Amino acid sequence: MRDNSDYMTIDGKLYRKNVGIIVFNDNKKVLFCKRLNSKTGNWQFPQGGVDIGETEEIAALRELAEETGITSAQIIYTDEKLYKYDFPEDIRKSKKYYEDVTGQIQKWFLVKFTGNDDEIKIPSDEFEDYIWTSLSLSLTEKVIQFKQEVYKEVITKFLNILNR
Repeated sequence: MRDNSDYMTIDGKLYRKNVGIIVFNDNKKVLFCKRLNSKTGNWQFPQGGVDIGETEEIAALRELAEETGITSAQIIYTDEKLYKYDFPEDIRKSKKYYEDVTGQIQKWFLVKFTGNDDEIKIPSDEFEDYIWTSLSLSLTEKVIQFKQEVYKEVITKFLNILNR
């Protein structure tokens, strides 16, 4: 039985609460990470689950530190819209803990990196590399297909904020 404080039910389907983080530096370049062992070379922004009793803001900063080593960061913008995507069946079956979970529901954050690149360490078991790049819709082409629609929406919104 799941503790539903870290899950949300929508239309009778269970979604894991999750945060997505777009990190930018002084040059307004964003951190884009290459997934570990990805057969198709998929890239994504840091993201991760919200633990029981944790706020989304705390989860975003924790996940950022866990996946990139970045602790010198400041949340600049919190998108109040919740985005969701469904896991493809093969992913749900390959990860036993996702069997009863339809997908993830995400809150996205725009975060200013206030440190230097020496701080970035990819200690995660999720990523193998990263780049600093311009935020653009073309990044969605490098993201796994089932996340692409969310990425298009988030990138479009965050481009307007970043370019102010």
